[in-house]
Amino acid sequence: MSISEHTGDSGIPFTLEEFERSDRELLHKGRWGNADVYSFRKGGEDWVVKDFRLCPPVTRHVWGAWMVGRELAAIRKLAGIPGFPRDAFRLDRFAFAYRFIPGKEIGSAPASLTPAFFEELESLVGKMHERGIAHLDIRAAKNILVSGQGNPFILDFQTHASLDGLPRFLRALLVDVDRSGVYKHWARSFPGGLGEERTMLLDRMNRLRRYWILKGYFGIKK
Repeated sequence: MSISEHTGDSGIPFTLEEFERSDRELLHKGRWGNADVYSFRKGGEDWVVKDFRLCPPVTRHVWGAWMVGRELAAIRKLAGIPGFPRDAFRLDRFAFAYRFIPGKEIGSAPASLTPAFFEELESLVGKMHERGIAHLDIRAAKNILVSGQGNPFILDFQTHASLDGLPRFLRALLVDVDRSGVYKHWARSFPGGLGEERTMLLDRMNRLRRYWILKGYFGIKK
């Protein structure tokens, strides 16, 4: 069902006031510059809410408001492609919501992983790039879910970059950052199963990671 089938007079499925008055589950407590993430049920539908309102005031009003806008823009740009958050909408300057995606993080679902799953994930990343979005944090297992049907979902576009208008070499580099994230998980689940071309790309990107100055961000964890 589309979001329009679940909206009230406000034009959105629920308001910030409804969210605050109702029971909700904290899924992740954000650090000073990250959102708190909640699950929330409204009218029999499950949602995720990302909320920067408890960040320090300067962080909330500058960083938080900006991050809400940019992540919403990325999710909306990917609308209509299965495998990404759906029906995202803004609750206020500092919070937004999208439909809850049931599944397990890729690191917690080894029995569900097959070579076909990783081929589908690779294809999903390619579709994302065709829409002009580079995720840049696919190496983080928490950002990839495995659905109950065994399909991949990609979450959390906080660190994304737009590929539109970039020089060709930079666009290719960011695309390869994402692809190497897929191949990292693939190689961990099926050692030796990547083939020569994918293995070469993963090895090349692993060598480049040591020079990345923003460790902990944009897909580089250590």
